Amino acid sequence: MLAYLISAYRDPQHLARLIEALDDGEADFFVHIDANVDDRPFREALPAQVTYVPRHRVSWGGWEQVAYQHELLRAALDRADREGRTYTHLVCLSGQDYPLWSNARLRAYFTAHEGRQLLCGYDLTHGTSEAQRRKFTRIHPFRDLPWHNRWLKNKVVVVSRHALALLGIRRRPTVEIGGRACPVYFGSDYWALTPACARYVVETLEGEPAVSRYFRTTFVPSELYVQTLVFNHPTFAPTALLHTGAYPGLTALTPLTYIDYGVQIKVLTLADLPALEASGKPFCRKVVSGVSDALADAIDARRTAG
Repeated sequence: MLAYLISAYRDPQHLARLIEALDDGEADFFVHIDANVDDRPFREALPAQVTYVPRHRVSWGGWEQVAYQHELLRAALDRADREGRTYTHLVCLSGQDYPLWSNARLRAYFTAHEGRQLLCGYDLTHGTSEAQRRKFTRIHPFRDLPWHNRWLKNKVVVVSRHALALLGIRRRPTVEIGGRACPVYFGSDYWALTPACARYVVETLEGEPAVSRYFRTTFVPSELYVQTLVFNHPTFAPTALLHTGAYPGLTALTPLTYIDYGVQIKVLTLADLPALEASGKPFCRKVVSGVSDALADAIDARRTAG
């Protein structure tokens, strides 16, 4: 079985379509709805078997993204323990993703990678990009402030970050995990972990608060925290996807999902179908109701055909 961990804040109609597409009777669905939005349209649109997790007020680039990942991982592991579910992987998706492969092909793929972490990582501590290293050596405070005035909040975030940098206040380039100074790794926050690895991540989140304090004021800690834990673990690191050499960019560090990164993530349309098929990846993002409908219909036709 697979456990799909889905975070959403908009487009409940597409989220319902995503779950329907993946629901072949061999998957469980765990959903986090951003506390910044009304969850009633989601609860009305989604099927009854969905498990909702406690909600967090998410600010992009802030710690609450890690907090809701923890909720999703914990909920899936608890269900596995309680009901004897045997998951091959816990798969992290967004509510604007869509599967490119049939469910049979998805199951075969994850079964073929049983025991492996489908998670990419790049060592920023010893890497070649100083700009990327500043994501964690610089202090990024106040991103989780629950302010409705985004313009003012962004000003406070930027001014405080630059002020701390001018004062020479930096974070050390390694984090202590289990008493060891460990390098920081970076990658996409869309991945698939084995239950054993997911349990290690959850236990560290709950049992080593100093690690969480280190990452709480980094930039987009959801792209640092899990990767750092996995790639510094003697058992799980060899089972994950390490990138070495020059900084490869986020596209190369996103193993499962086709995403057209730019100033903003591109909303996909039917014109993108050839690129999606050529990507070799099982999922894509961003698929939006009313804009990407023809694309989703074409993907459905291909998935049905196998």
